[in-house]
Amino acid sequence: MKFEVDIDKKKLIFDSDLRGIKVGDKQYVAGDNGILIYDQTQNLRVGVVKLQMSTNTSALIPAFRILNLPYNSYFDQKKVIESQNDITFYWNKSKLAAFYNKFSTDQLQYEQREPVIRKAIKFLLVNENLLPLKEEYLDKVLEPIKLLGFYGGFPIFDGSTGFAKLQSRLGIHIDPEAIMISTPMNKYEKDVYELAKNISEDTGLEYSKKKNRVVFPKTDQLLKTLIE
Repeated sequence: MKFEVDIDKKKLIFDSDLRGIKVGDKQYVAGDNGILIYDQTQNLRVGVVKLQMSTNTSALIPAFRILNLPYNSYFDQKKVIESQNDITFYWNKSKLAAFYNKFSTDQLQYEQREPVIRKAIKFLLVNENLLPLKEEYLDKVLEPIKLLGFYGGFPIFDGSTGFAKLQSRLGIHIDPEAIMISTPMNKYEKDVYELAKNISEDTGLEYSKKKNRVVFPKTDQLLKTLIE
């Protein structure tokens, strides 16, 4: 699934098959080395950017910068940028949490995301100088968590409700479009990668590694393996 947003002869192309962003033939993603898309694309300037179909600022803000589109400098603050590798950022109130409370696509199916993404883009463009957001807790943190079972002793959570990714030391999260294994704490990162390796060996499925988390495609085979 794809759709385009044209802004002053510049173009954002959202693609549900893409992770991160793509400029020309080169794709940029945040890997397990912790180097963010924001840092990888500092000096890029072009007129067309392809990116993942979400409002996650990890890709959206670098795409804006590459296209030289205006946005509020809040999103360039170091602690806001580094929140992409530090989920414990959301233990406190923030304007970034308030932004996601308005425009998050994480719990939406791809076909539901386009109107939310368009609203988020308009919000960023209009509010380049003054960001009309109060610091808030992320709404998902206040929602109940749904436990689906266990795999190898590790809890499996329904990613469409609550925010177990922040509240569980290490968990498997079944999201609308993918399955993630993650920890909010650096000291358990190796456990995440070891569990992912075991699941990959059991299923033959490949996964992508990020800092403190891995992402598997959501398949019937994997769901059956996790929840028998």
